Amino acid sequence: MIMVGPDGVGKTTLLATMYHELLRLNNSSSFEFAASEDTHHDLQEAYKKLTTIIRQPTFTPTGPLLKGTAGIIERQLNILFKGKKELDLVFCDIAGGLIRADKNHPDWADFNQKLEQALVIINVIDGSALIEGDELLSLTKNEPLQIYELLLSTLIDNQKDHLLLFVITKCEAWLKNEQDRKQLEMRFEKHYEMLIKLIEKLDNVVGVLMPVKTLGCVEFTRIENNNHEKEMIFVRKPNLRFKPQNIDQPLRYALAYALLAHNQNRGNWNKFIRWLWNEEVAFQQALTEFAEARSRTFKIYGNSSLIEVIK
Repeated sequence: MIMVGPDGVGKTTLLATMYHELLRLNNSSSFEFAASEDTHHDLQEAYKKLTTIIRQPTFTPTGPLLKGTAGIIERQLNILFKGKKELDLVFCDIAGGLIRADKNHPDWADFNQKLEQALVIINVIDGSALIEGDELLSLTKNEPLQIYELLLSTLIDNQKDHLLLFVITKCEAWLKNEQDRKQLEMRFEKHYEMLIKLIEKLDNVVGVLMPVKTLGCVEFTRIENNNHEKEMIFVRKPNLRFKPQNIDQPLRYALAYALLAHNQNRGNWNKFIRWLWNEEVAFQQALTEFAEARSRTFKIYGNSSLIEVIK
């Protein structure tokens, strides 16, 4: 799995809140999720920093949530079923500047290799810039053309199936009613038209549009000019509490997809042993229950059969 997006779109906030939700899933799922010690420590510390906004009467940025990511950091996760490890997951945390780098950048070859290996790609999008920014600001903040060019060869030349999650952050102000949600969707489809058309042409790709609340109590208010640069201004809503919403959904889609691919790619001998011990039925039932908690309200692009748990 790999997460892509420019600096400042909310990748680290998303990662920290998703990991906190992952710990909660251990209490409500037949699967158990375990992180390496470094990954657990880093993301727990990042989440603690995020929760300081609860004590703030006004919103001020928390500063860097994680150590500066100059290139690529691998977050190691395991998935267990009935106490036995099913598969290793490598979640690649990418510095935002890498999507703009050229082939001479020292991390470019590694980045490109990991992009080609990834089965799940999460593109994090700044929703406030998408809706409120002028054309230049919106394109600069989210770099949809750069994302398209990055993924073009990966999706066309690589015959593996791919799940693309378009996770829109900083969009609390537009998740209050259906009209505003529709506006968010329309702006996304306008700016990401080329990538959506590519996805819909390919049988091996499915995309899911996911607006989420990573904070819940902070909303966009205005754009200010700061030294000839436009700055997005957010406020802490005192009547709202820190409460991420739908933050489990990217995880549920990604993990269900990974488990489905893992189950389909088992060797014949492994399949026979599992059939003999009646393990396949239990695994499929657990996977179905886990996947059933996925929201069906998100818009899907491309081959939706790729995310059907029962085929």
